[in-house]
Amino acid sequence: MKKILIAISLFLSFNLAQAQDLVKKIPSNAFTVATIKGDNVFKLMFVKDFNESFVGKKLLTETSKSLDKNFTSIEDFGINLEKNMYYFNQLSDSITYNCFLIPIKDAKKFESLIENKEKKFTQQGDTRTMVLPDSTSIIKWNNNMLYFVTGSIRGSFFADSAKSARYGIKDIRFQSEDALAADGVTLLADSTVAVTAEPMVEEAAAPAIAKAKVQKKPTVKKNTKKAVATKKSRKKKTAKKAKNQEYEIIYPEAASDSTGMTPVRGLVDEQYDAYQQERAEQDLKKKRLAFTWMKAQADQIFNGTYESIENNKSYTASLDNKAIAELWVSSLQDVYNSVAPEFGTYGKAGLMKGYGSLNAKLFMDNKSFRISTGLELAQDQADSYKKIMNRKLNKNFLKYVNSEKALGFMSYSIDTKAYLEEFPKFLKQTYGSFMGARMDEEIELGSDLFSLLLDEEAVSKVIKGDALFVINGLKSKEVTYTTYEYDDDYKQKEVTKTKNETLPDFLLMFSSDDHRLINKLIKYGIHKNMVTVENNIYKIQEKKSPIDIYFMIKDGIVFFGNSLSEMQSINSNQQNNKISKLHKDLLSKNNFSFLFNAKNLVGKVPDSEIGGVETAKKFNSTLEKMGNVYMKSNPIKGRLVSADISAEIPNGHENALKYLFSLIENAAK
Repeated sequence: MKKILIAISLFLSFNLAQAQDLVKKIPSNAFTVATIKGDNVFKLMFVKDFNESFVGKKLLTETSKSLDKNFTSIEDFGINLEKNMYYFNQLSDSITYNCFLIPIKDAKKFESLIENKEKKFTQQGDTRTMVLPDSTSIIKWNNNMLYFVTGSIRGSFFADSAKSARYGIKDIRFQSEDALAADGVTLLADSTVAVTAEPMVEEAAAPAIAKAKVQKKPTVKKNTKKAVATKKSRKKKTAKKAKNQEYEIIYPEAASDSTGMTPVRGLVDEQYDAYQQERAEQDLKKKRLAFTWMKAQADQIFNGTYESIENNKSYTASLDNKAIAELWVSSLQDVYNSVAPEFGTYGKAGLMKGYGSLNAKLFMDNKSFRISTGLELAQDQADSYKKIMNRKLNKNFLKYVNSEKALGFMSYSIDTKAYLEEFPKFLKQTYGSFMGARMDEEIELGSDLFSLLLDEEAVSKVIKGDALFVINGLKSKEVTYTTYEYDDDYKQKEVTKTKNETLPDFLLMFSSDDHRLINKLIKYGIHKNMVTVENNIYKIQEKKSPIDIYFMIKDGIVFFGNSLSEMQSINSNQQNNKISKLHKDLLSKNNFSFLFNAKNLVGKVPDSEIGGVETAKKFNSTLEKMGNVYMKSNPIKGRLVSADISAEIPNGHENALKYLFSLIENAAK
């Protein structure tokens, strides 16, 4: 019995090892990791349904055509659709790797995708390797997994002469660093910036390379008579050096040769051709070096042992079993360093200090799509945000929202006093990173001066920190504009014309407990004939504005809008609005919210403004099938600040994925 149990345990262990997720192959220092969860995707749509969908048919048709084969199902690709597929990115100071890990179900079927005369692969045991023709990508696979990697050398790595010399790479420049360019030959030199990471694999020496082929600069023939120079005459040319500095090149007295070109001109062209040849050879060395590193990295990922991303707590904490796709980025500071190398030393400054990893997850179910995003903060950063977000929207705003007609709204609520108190800290963090330690005292002084000049308590009474912007519809209005016409003598004449424009009908509200400053501004506007007033409703007098702007103060709320009738109903307490529970919860429970009601826009936009009758018909048909699209912030939990973007699916659709496919098909018709 004991032997049987041992045998069963070994059998299960073997099968579990075979079925283990490919995430174990992702190194712990990966910069970015993206996941598509095949099992969750195909729970929403069976493979058969996908094959018969518009997207599926298009994919199979195009793949069959490009490979000259007949594919009837995505299962013919040999990929295990029930397991996770991964993309990850690795950065080093020398090379960037972009990598894909894909589970294989049938290696023979996969190989049928790449079998042709041009694409050959080698095999060692059950591992096959194929190098793409340009040698910038490698594919390795066995019966269980496929690994694809492409790499690109970072130019900044060879800006360091010591590193360049180590690999036999020269910094090639035309003539010299101070060389000038003549007759359109420009100075070419790399402008690169160093970064500070280490490559994952040990760097290997570059292999021997073939001599590069370079197309020579075409020779320009000149008129021989015009090219002859005398002792009394010297031909002058002006050329530009880098940084737009101008120099004068004076050619010596010399007769042209049989080509019509002076000996100096010919020498310049020869030097340029030699420069191009040498540069091409150095670029080829870099390419071969990148391939050497890529090959070593691919071997290590495929066969090696190393610490996996599974041991990264930030990554594992971001995962959700219900998501169908996930994205994780190691830190915003790393993002900044990678996308802003042109800032030089500022590119490595702590501009994003305090902001940790970023993640995003996609969910689909029978009610909606949802994208959930999260950002890790340092503890002091999180404490600051908690103070700033310690406010809810003014509940009186809800009386002025009509869910039945509103096209959408956007709201936010923060504590103005807390924000102004924390602002100097953010100021020091941001600009201190750019200025460096040499400016610490000045930045500290500026922060203190900011706090001294502002009375946070007083400002927070004038603008409490909450606001709601509502679009209640669209309306057409005739507007005048100025254009110019020309008579037969081309004399300009100013002409005033009119046209109809579709404009939003909006209402903006924000809370204020202290109106003294606002009242002074109103008094000044009236005195300068920029504001008029009637029954406590003010109108801004701006002739160039295509819309009329009205505002008023009532019950601690400052209202702005472009509908006089709505302002009058608010002023006389004759509002009769109904807000839905969804909209009420969205506004009252979150510091930030946004909503777009697609159905309420149907038929509101004139056909002429969206491409004519047929386009408008398709546009309105799509809107009719859409549910609400909304966004909301979530309360800060621990050190994580997060937000959700959701799109509801209308009745009659089984789930969000099938609904998405129907939208794609409808848009493609």
